[in-house]
Amino acid sequence: MFFDPFLVLFSFCIGILGAMFGGVQTFICTGFAGIIVYTLKAAGIEPTLLGDSVLNTLLLPAIIFNGSAIATAVAARKYPDQIQGWDITRSLIFLHDTTVMLVGGLAGSLGYLLFSLLSFLNCPADPGATSMIIFGVVVRLTLSNGRKWNPDATQYYREQGWKYWVFQTVNCLAIATVFAFILHEAGPEFYGVGFSISALLLIFSYAGDGQKIPTTHQITNIVGVALGLTGGNMVIAVVAALLANHAYLVFAKYFNEDCSTHIDPPAVGIALGTLVLNIIF
Repeated sequence: MFFDPFLVLFSFCIGILGAMFGGVQTFICTGFAGIIVYTLKAAGIEPTLLGDSVLNTLLLPAIIFNGSAIATAVAARKYPDQIQGWDITRSLIFLHDTTVMLVGGLAGSLGYLLFSLLSFLNCPADPGATSMIIFGVVVRLTLSNGRKWNPDATQYYREQGWKYWVFQTVNCLAIATVFAFILHEAGPEFYGVGFSISALLLIFSYAGDGQKIPTTHQITNIVGVALGLTGGNMVIAVVAALLANHAYLVFAKYFNEDCSTHIDPPAVGIALGTLVLNIIF
């Protein structure tokens, strides 16, 4: 059997937590837990329980983030004047709606089952990211009460011109190079810590005047994966991260910004990046 029946129920409860606290908030917690796990490893302590039960189950985005995103889409259909379907930064507890919470729970269970199935089938694209994309697309096609894609994206790119891509490329190369070097020096056991750092950094979006900071886990995740698959080749890691980041940017502009529900753009970058890397290496 590719799944654990107990974890189906456990994931149902986790999905409700996702709806209660919000997608971005739970993802920040994922980053925090990941850093604790890697810190313990660096100290020579193997955090088996914390890694398996907390990081890889409780805070697995395929479960808890899916719970938040799908519950938010349903909430937006029921309460369009109170919440938008794309806003995965909000707790849904203020609605006092049991149905919305239960939808989050169901989404958590389904997220676990799909993640487990994709892992069992050795999906070449990251199973967690792929499951988030699949559910995001299904929700967009079935629960959308507004725009399914952003037709203004092409005009935006025309107005920005080549300078936009130079700007994004320079930023991505800087991030990818820094993390490629750090993770390469840290060693294979720590290739995943970049993803955790990127997730935790999103907490600064809630600090000060609320100015958003860039999303970088589609870069750091692929850097770690590429290092692992290539035996530590930093050049390939940086190039792969650049591909993943630019896929993230294009998808975000066309299919997430100003759309009616959330389809996770970083997940698209991670799924594409891991797919290409696994095919080549």
